Amino acid sequence: MSVMDTALRESLKTLRLSGMLETLDARLAQAHSGELGHLDFLQVLCQDEIARRETVAFQRRLRKAKFEQQATLEEFDFNASPKLPAAQIRDLAALRWLHSGESVILFGSTVI
Repeated sequence: MSVMDTALRESLKTLRLSGMLETLDARLAQAHSGELGHLDFLQVLCQDEIARRETVAFQRRLRKAKFEQQATLEEFDFNASPKLPAAQIRDLAALRWLHSGESVILFGSTVI
């Protein structure tokens, strides 16, 4: 590890940029192999930091919500509720309706 590399790692620690620090070795390898130019290298490192912060913020919000249990659409057993249109629900979850400016109204009885 060079003096410059050590200084960069210390700077990232001081600035609390752990997302960049965690992926620095992989991004440096990409830059050395020619996969990333200077600006691309910096942009990808910034995206790594943004992704880490978004993940931490999401996890913090989940903890604050104090849900009894966590569930995802991928885990949902559509076989247990055959009346639910699985394909339509997955299509709604893809959010194409939102990007095209459409509205969605969901109605019906709740399943507990």
